Amino acid sequence: MKCIKLSITAVIALYGSIATAEIVDLGNVSVTATKTEQALSDSPASVTVISNEELKQRNVSRVSDALQMVPGLSMGTPMNGQMSQGTVAGSFTLRGMNSSRTAVLVDGVPLVDGFSSKVDFRTILTDDVERIEVVPGAFSSLYGSNAIGGVINIITKKSNKPETTVRYKRGFGDAAGNDFALYHRNHYENGIGVTLGLSREDRDGYVNEFVVKTPGTTAGTTPVTGGIPTTTPAGASAYTLGDKGEMAWTQNNATLKLTYDLDSKSKLYGGINYNVYKTDQGDFHSYLYDASGNNITNNTSMSIDGSNKISLAETDFANTSPLEQGSTRFFVGYDGEINGKYKTKFEIAKARISNQYTEKGTGATFYSGLGTKKENPSEALDVLIQTAFELSDMNYITVGLNQRNTELDRKVYNLTNWRDEDSVTGSATEGAYGESATSSIFLQDEIALSDTFTVYVGGRYDRWKTEGNNFKIGTGAYNNTFEERTDSAFSPKLSVVYLPIEDITLRASAGKSFRAPDNYELYGTLYCCSKYYQSNPNLKPEVATTYEIGGEWRATTDLKTGVSLYQTTLKDMIYGKTIDATHIEKANAGEARVRGIELTANANLTSWLNLDLSYSYIDSEVLKNEADPTTVGNKLAQTPTRMWSGALSAKYGDWSGLVETKYSDEVFSTESNAADVGGVFGSYDAYWMTNVKADYAINKGLKISLSVNNLTDETVYQYSLLPGRNVTAELIMTF
Repeated sequence: MKCIKLSITAVIALYGSIATAEIVDLGNVSVTATKTEQALSDSPASVTVISNEELKQRNVSRVSDALQMVPGLSMGTPMNGQMSQGTVAGSFTLRGMNSSRTAVLVDGVPLVDGFSSKVDFRTILTDDVERIEVVPGAFSSLYGSNAIGGVINIITKKSNKPETTVRYKRGFGDAAGNDFALYHRNHYENGIGVTLGLSREDRDGYVNEFVVKTPGTTAGTTPVTGGIPTTTPAGASAYTLGDKGEMAWTQNNATLKLTYDLDSKSKLYGGINYNVYKTDQGDFHSYLYDASGNNITNNTSMSIDGSNKISLAETDFANTSPLEQGSTRFFVGYDGEINGKYKTKFEIAKARISNQYTEKGTGATFYSGLGTKKENPSEALDVLIQTAFELSDMNYITVGLNQRNTELDRKVYNLTNWRDEDSVTGSATEGAYGESATSSIFLQDEIALSDTFTVYVGGRYDRWKTEGNNFKIGTGAYNNTFEERTDSAFSPKLSVVYLPIEDITLRASAGKSFRAPDNYELYGTLYCCSKYYQSNPNLKPEVATTYEIGGEWRATTDLKTGVSLYQTTLKDMIYGKTIDATHIEKANAGEARVRGIELTANANLTSWLNLDLSYSYIDSEVLKNEADPTTVGNKLAQTPTRMWSGALSAKYGDWSGLVETKYSDEVFSTESNAADVGGVFGSYDAYWMTNVKADYAINKGLKISLSVNNLTDETVYQYSLLPGRNVTAELIMTF
């Protein structure tokens, strides 16, 4: 029977003293699955832990780059850290559940914004990450809304270990650019701990978006050459007329954290995290020329194949630009032990997220003309009070209160020049405001019936209230105010863990989970192209029921295998439902079922060589969709059926290296599952991607590395073109 149990916060605080630098630590622990410290072999869920050492072994620019090999997880764009991703730098699915249906946390506090439940992994300084825990399954019983697919918990470093690191990275090819980072942490004898981190990433960008058009049925008048024959994703004949140029971007991160030891087991802490991300679209390239050799960028009646007409305008090459997105997160708290028994955490965290971009208007050119500016700021306030204690020899209790308040305040302004965000004219022409407040209580009892049999039973009650308004002036005008309403959810869960022999762990669980509608779904009505895309202030939460069985076999001290089988049924899914020819409204219109299997194996082949393998099979199906009945029987969006990955890591003397490869089936962008021939702009391809990295420690404080991403130079589209083979060199100095 376990005699020592710690709350999640105590474990995070102590982790620096227990983490190791082994290639693979088969005795590692998780603090996310139960909010108490658990050896992975005792955990009631199949946890994937990505240690700080593993982060160093990979070519990681963003946290999302470290998640590529997690079983059951599919990133929307592999090599995310090398791409300009706009507002979707957190697009992924976990066991078929998208990022809004998965709880993403930083030190146990939600990372999702208050606007539309988006996740932005850019906000995390990678040098400050101690480890990442991915725990699939229903976890609303502990973490509330969004935790349908599971939980991703990013655990940051603490100041209890001295460290100073200076890092410079230079990319070549499609990763061309420069990264610089400075990171320092230390703990002083007077009880004060300091963590400071700064980083900047600059990317030149590469060509990844194209202008593709299908010829009409009538004859064109201006013969042109240079168009490249291709197809649409549906297979229709088309031509690539040009590309949108390189989308350069910069990203700046900063973090400052302070701690003060009240005693050997308790501390006060606080800090601030800052991030800003900007893009800059370069010049476009038209591939078309007329008979005189003039480059064509604007013509409404060209004959590209000798007869059929095709048109081209400068604005076809324009992206939403410029994008600027930033976040500032403040936090203060207490972490410690009260009366020698109660492991307690209290934290208040507030995040402010800014997002703005401009769009071209009718008649605009690539470089100027009328347009609009869209501002989408949001805020989130989180308060957590949690304690964990031993109630008896059999019972270990974790109980807590949560408060989460979110707010959006969207505004749209007219611009005299869509390329100049300061050329605003007049007041806002369109807007939406919404606020939601969720109050929660959770309780979990860990019941050790014997040394080999443990039951976890718990639940969480969430009650939220929401109100808001939206408006538009001019064409399609509306002005709505929505009174406050309330709703609630109860999320129970039961898990059992049984060790029939020392080397085998068996698990089973059943739980309910939910996702509350976000502020944008509730209040973010849009009017475009003579059609209303209506929010719905009366939306209900999406709800799910998940069953899972599995286990692991530790065949030797150097070999571990695991298996998980699961099924999730999701109801009241939110879709856009056509009301009439001019109105599409958000509605609880769908049901789906996801079931699958995950197989894992990890082996220390020698004292210096490790192999990690995984296979995932995900069978997703739409069971009901009142918004579009034709999708019934189809797969869920962005969900591959099969994925497998392998990683071979080595550490020998002053050398270390990694070869990792992943295969993923093709995915569909929506539940309509439209035909996709693959291999063309706009398609979502199956892919097999391989990355390698080698490190050499020149001395104790100086290391160099060389990475090659997309080693075999595969051409892969995930709507846009993924980076081709590229090289990154890195210099790391530690003091």
